[in-house]
Amino acid sequence: MRRNFAQALKTGGIDIKEEYDKLYKLFYSCDGTEKSLNDIISYNFKYYPFRGTCLTLDEFNKKYDFNFQMFPKKFGIDYLINFCEYIYNLLLYFDCSNSFNRLNKNFYFQHILRLIEMIGYMESTEDGFTIFVPKDNVAIAVSESPLIPDEVSYKVIAYHHHSMKGDLEAKKETIRKLADLLEPKRENLKNQNKQLANDLFCMFNKMNIRHNNCDPSDRGKYYKYIAEMSPEDLETWYDEIFQMCLLAFMELDHAERKAKLDELKSHF
Repeated sequence: MRRNFAQALKTGGIDIKEEYDKLYKLFYSCDGTEKSLNDIISYNFKYYPFRGTCLTLDEFNKKYDFNFQMFPKKFGIDYLINFCEYIYNLLLYFDCSNSFNRLNKNFYFQHILRLIEMIGYMESTEDGFTIFVPKDNVAIAVSESPLIPDEVSYKVIAYHHHSMKGDLEAKKETIRKLADLLEPKRENLKNQNKQLANDLFCMFNKMNIRHNNCDPSDRGKYYKYIAEMSPEDLETWYDEIFQMCLLAFMELDHAERKAKLDELKSHF
């Protein structure tokens, strides 16, 4: 039986609940001082640019459901990652410019980033905010490919972020953008891997990604099996199609590389 990610980490000597407990104490405990990190940020929250109309950190937490507990009833790695993101971004916008706000932000940043690294995650930033996503060397390589525009690059990295879990529309939108990028490269991909190209474009067109394959009134595009598929099964297939997209871009990248490789080989 396959181990889940948390079990694999624990086997490697990493206890995510223990790490959460430490982080919770770092944020909420006074530790002999007059104010906790939570207290200091709360006092300065009126200066935060992203607070909207929220006047206090408590109001902000309530509005966006940031309700972290010392002993959460449902705990998993997503809970830990969400807490790391919460603290990291609050610290990112904390103003240390005046003497009253003396705070060693680097200590907290280093602790969180060390933890993120230890559990196999990495930071990714867009519009000034940081999220933590599982490391995926293939996704990273594809996101950095010249074939991928900047506005799609982030979506490739963020696809496996915990907030995407169960969000079929967001996942479908990312895959659709990749499909649009692959369309003009279709023949090139066939030259590299014909079976992959055929399978991938079949999935694009019949898995309710590019077309509405769930509407029985459209007989040309309707597939009963897809229409009746459970959201869980559909999400599993979307994840598989996403991986196929990554492989397709890797194949295309190699085609570009191969010309240089052949030229190099000609000198041997």
